[in-house]
Amino acid sequence: MRQRALLGREEERRALAALVEQAASGSGGAVVVLGAPGIGKSTLVAEAAERAASGGTRVITAVGVQSEEHLPYAGLHQLVHQLRDGIDDLPGPQRAALRAAVGLDDEAVPDLYLVGLAALTLLSDAAVKAPLLVVVEDAHWMDRASLDVLGFVARRIESDPLALVAVTRGLDDRLGGGLPVLRLHPLTDEVSGELLDVVAPGLGQQVRRRLLEEAAGNPLALTELPVALQAVGGAYALTPGPLPLTERLERTFTARVSRLPVDTRAVLLLAALNGDGTVDECLAAASRMLGTAVDVAALGPAVEAGLVQAWGMVFRHPLVRSAMHHAATAAERQAGHAALAAELQGQPDRQAWHRAAATAGPDEHAARDLDSTADRALRRGGVAAALAALRRAAELTADPTARADRLLRAAELALESGQCDVAAHLLAQARSLDLSARDQGRAAWVGIALVEGAAQGEGAATAELAELAVGITAGGEPVLGLRMLWGAVLHCFWGEPGPAARRRVAAAVDRMPVDADNADLVALRAYCAPVERGRAVLDALTGQLERSSEDAEGDQLLGGAAVTVGAPALAGRLTARSLNALRAQGRLSMLARALCVQAGSAARLGDVRAGHLAAEEAAELARETGQPLVHAMVHAIRAQLAAVCGDPRA
Repeated sequence: MRQRALLGREEERRALAALVEQAASGSGGAVVVLGAPGIGKSTLVAEAAERAASGGTRVITAVGVQSEEHLPYAGLHQLVHQLRDGIDDLPGPQRAALRAAVGLDDEAVPDLYLVGLAALTLLSDAAVKAPLLVVVEDAHWMDRASLDVLGFVARRIESDPLALVAVTRGLDDRLGGGLPVLRLHPLTDEVSGELLDVVAPGLGQQVRRRLLEEAAGNPLALTELPVALQAVGGAYALTPGPLPLTERLERTFTARVSRLPVDTRAVLLLAALNGDGTVDECLAAASRMLGTAVDVAALGPAVEAGLVQAWGMVFRHPLVRSAMHHAATAAERQAGHAALAAELQGQPDRQAWHRAAATAGPDEHAARDLDSTADRALRRGGVAAALAALRRAAELTADPTARADRLLRAAELALESGQCDVAAHLLAQARSLDLSARDQGRAAWVGIALVEGAAQGEGAATAELAELAVGITAGGEPVLGLRMLWGAVLHCFWGEPGPAARRRVAAAVDRMPVDADNADLVALRAYCAPVERGRAVLDALTGQLERSSEDAEGDQLLGGAAVTVGAPALAGRLTARSLNALRAQGRLSMLARALCVQAGSAARLGDVRAGHLAAEEAAELARETGQPLVHAMVHAIRAQLAAVCGDPRA
């Protein structure tokens, strides 16, 4: 069967075989295998993995699961679990970060990129013992945090006997950016005909022609549609009007599902709703849902129908999962989620999502569970997962005050992750409610942050945000207050709210009730009024330099402040003492900004070599961590360096 499915794929087979051989010889690499559903991606990679294993290469696999795409590091956990014996050998900070990320320790994850460093070290150490092939199936359904980590790893595989193959339906910058892509295109007409004749010999010409037309070169369609024809009598093959390929295939799978016994359909539905889950979970939930004992024998008819693998609760193809949704009513799906929620005791995040899916209207209990899930996701660095949980929690919330809080927290996270359209939509929903003074301030901060450039008439709003930040801080919330004040100050820095608004913002910074040597406050003065407050900022910076510091984030802020008030030598010294700590902590987003300051300081001092080195690293990190503004600033610094060197063309 596999050889049939791989007809016409010789070039792609050679490319994957070459990657595996490279890894075995100590020169690793990564590739993204891209193609439509059913095009043969998994079959192609499975063959390469079998060849690798037979040659002594260790193969480990992670599979993206649709129902777990909101659980941070769920995909990474699959890989780490297979290499868990090597975790204790990692350097201390990396070990702690990785254990926290995959839930082995209940600690906050310091930085996503420290998790990436830990994963890279773990994989590299394992590859030293035996060549290693990492296969990531259904990457399009993998959680965002795991994709970020795997992309980080894939771009750094160089001299280790390690290869990574990611299988996906669509490119994603987190995993696909900068990596070679192996695209699987539809089979040619000639190869399609050859495959169809092998799997379904003796078809009438009219039916054969229609199947080739509908399959459009898709190997799965060419092998599955003839089977479906036998099941339904073949009449619809001659009906006019082509259907989309995915819809047609899902209908063929649905036809098979509808003929299964009730307990088998229940188990398959629960498996579809539960990712692939475990057999025990699905059988127990099926028993609860049907009110009668369901055992492993219920899987037999599904295996015979070719819907699941004989060795466990694994669907033969993702379209089977889609077929289960089509075959079930909304009430059946809700009942399935409720049964799973009841069975998943001790797994609060999975339980929360299933309980939410089982709920049609407002439900504060389900909303609170998702709120807690969001908090846990943030502790593990899963901003996208936390955002999804808060959005769904807000939908389930009837109380206007609690709903506003969840909407605003979600808007802040959307803003943090660069999803401005989502943030604006959530902000509009929140503003439709009766907001408290505190929530009005939060909404104002999000609104200001969403404005890309100040236009005439927006200065008053900027100043009011700064003044509101002072009140929020005085009320006992300095973290929120400083964040709001940064929104107002950066609006002054990048835009032009007008002189009156600038004076009001500067006055608000002066009144901010925090310690005078607070790094945020010093930097805020510099960005808000670099000329008017320049002397005071320089005095504060000099005092900071004379004291030892273990605050890498604060030193990075102070370095930026020094550049802003025209003290590049001071900026270089302040920033330099943050670099090692930021590297050790894996805080690559902040490291990119610190290196940008370092490069800019060197350019102003005429230190071309140091400027080029810092700018090169800053540009790469800014691209990788999704900071286009930092990337643009690095380009400007490179232009300054070219000017210093007398190179007008560059």
